[in-house]
Amino acid sequence: MALNVKSLRRSTHLASLGVLLAGGVPAAAQDIRDAGILRMFTAGKEIGRERFVRAPDYLETETAIPVLAVKIRTRASYDPRGRLTRYEARVFRLPQDSLLQTYQARMERDSVRVALHAGGRDTSWVVAAQVDAVAASQSLAVFGDLVHRAAARDTVFRLWSAERNAALRVSVRHQSDTIQLDLDGLTITATIGPDGRTRTFDIPAQRVHVERAPTPDLPDLPGLERPAADYSVPADAPYTAEEVRIPVRPVSGEPFELAGTVTLPKRRGPHPAVVMITGSGAQDRDENLWPLVPTYRPFREIADRLTREGIAVLRVNDRGFAPSGGSRDSATMDDFADDVRAQIAWLRARGEINPERIALAGHSEGGVVGPMVAASDPRVAAVAIMAGTAKSGLEVLRDQLTWPIESASGLSPERKRTLREQALRSLEQDTARLDPWMRHFRAYDPKTTARRMKQPVLILQGALDRQVTAGQADTLAQVIRAGGNRDVTVRVFPRLNHLFLVALSDGAPAEYAAIEDTRVASEVLDALAAWLVERLR
Repeated sequence: MALNVKSLRRSTHLASLGVLLAGGVPAAAQDIRDAGILRMFTAGKEIGRERFVRAPDYLETETAIPVLAVKIRTRASYDPRGRLTRYEARVFRLPQDSLLQTYQARMERDSVRVALHAGGRDTSWVVAAQVDAVAASQSLAVFGDLVHRAAARDTVFRLWSAERNAALRVSVRHQSDTIQLDLDGLTITATIGPDGRTRTFDIPAQRVHVERAPTPDLPDLPGLERPAADYSVPADAPYTAEEVRIPVRPVSGEPFELAGTVTLPKRRGPHPAVVMITGSGAQDRDENLWPLVPTYRPFREIADRLTREGIAVLRVNDRGFAPSGGSRDSATMDDFADDVRAQIAWLRARGEINPERIALAGHSEGGVVGPMVAASDPRVAAVAIMAGTAKSGLEVLRDQLTWPIESASGLSPERKRTLREQALRSLEQDTARLDPWMRHFRAYDPKTTARRMKQPVLILQGALDRQVTAGQADTLAQVIRAGGNRDVTVRVFPRLNHLFLVALSDGAPAEYAAIEDTRVASEVLDALAAWLVERLR
């Protein structure tokens, strides 16, 4: 359906089965019923565009979402009576436009026949369903098409969702000068211009505003070209930076190397060291969130601060993030924990590193992986958890789904309750098609591991974190202490969001793209550095 920003750290999953693409032969100009460009905004910043062409027998779209690094092309074909016959889609990775996957759905009486090509594999299946349209996950034009097909009457359509692999009920209701579309726990409000064409869309639960561009002559959409990586040290740095390759020998699959940077104080060693662990999704060694927050480089800032304090820091590109080798296709948090263990072993073999003074510092998913490693390795000296979870992944997803609904303005308590129930039902459906990472994440409860941690633990948390609720910091601390560990410190920062940046308002992920000051809050760096210096002394 529409852009969903609740899982920005796992962006590849936002472009899943339902967002694929095809081209098509344009109809003659006189056959085109509508065409234009829809501009998508969150917190006032443009985050994507969708070009569309609607004719009597087809609807074509091309959607570019730089924050997800994907471009999606779709074509829905209709017979002379207006019934959907076929849907084709392709997903490309930006900026190179490399093809990621193709998807086809053909309507056959009371069923949908699906064919998917992804990861070099072809799969197909048939689902019993009668549908009127197909939704690509980031497309609003399909909803404009439903508004047009409703012809000013309240209407119910059946919409095929490739993401859900199911047919969804979509109601189109006319309310004076607005139109409300309700589907699967989501409400979309559309307005119609004087020319009878859809003019705007608003999705309160996702804080997305979409408007039709008045002209096709628009400046280029920013964020389509990733800047060249720069891992060099500042000119005044009292430390050096070395490009390194760390061997990993996985339990299954071929060996590979992780590419990274180790920063070393210029004073004589051996030095204490910290291994940085990134959040979910493919991340580089700086944990840069390009193109969502292109200047955000928290691990670079942390490495700079800690190394100035006399602590060596190792940070690497995740497996599968070039130039690191390996693949993420079937990897789970267990595999990422093994990658961290390989980094620890590499540091322990270095003469300038004190092998008994190696700590872990993980952000988000990294705050879950770090304890997994520490609980199995008593030689780990300390663990810093930045916005790590104290709930199972399924519970975390429930929080992420329901908070936007609860905080949305203009919805009655009854409407919020209905939307919440629908959203939670959808979360439980079609779990068989989840990838290995998501299956593991949903089932994994970090509290079980936390009870076994005996190292000193620092828990840092933003009070306005909407991806990992702030109360989980205290819960995690209580669980660790219940396991007999008394060296547990908790710091909750009032104005900060999940990224440890000052929130613009309530910390919603929809604000991230509009944040201009993308430096990690100084109080976080101060707290982390002071605690690690004390524990690694």
